Amino acid sequence: MTYERNTLHVDMAEVWEKAYKQALTTAPGEQAEYLLRTIGPRVASAALGLADARQLKAWSRGETVPREHAVLGRLSLLYRVAYAIAETQGGTVAALFLRSSNPQLDDEVPLMVLRKSDSEEVQGRLLAATRAFLEG
Repeated sequence: MTYERNTLHVDMAEVWEKAYKQALTTAPGEQAEYLLRTIGPRVASAALGLADARQLKAWSRGETVPREHAVLGRLSLLYRVAYAIAETQGGTVAALFLRSSNPQLDDEVPLMVLRKSDSEEVQGRLLAATRAFLEG
């Protein structure tokens, strides 16, 4: 598919805005389900700092909800990033983006940046790296 630069910019702006709104309005259980389906349990649980996907799967089934503020923040930020990329490039690309060294993050891996930090501290950096990737 070929896009003109202006068309691509408009589409990306719409996707970016939609990802922002979805991250604010989608319940944590639905976010967990989306991440499991889109980027997979291993990438999602690693980015969230979980030992495995059992807790994430429980959230997606509505059995429990994330209780820690830090985990809830990481979940929302991960959802926003994955949603924006998956809507334009697909879930496989979103998972690859999260697992790959990123020059916008001083060659750190996005999922590790999110995993080892408070989401509020790294939100700007991760969103800027995501936007740079999307705008190509």
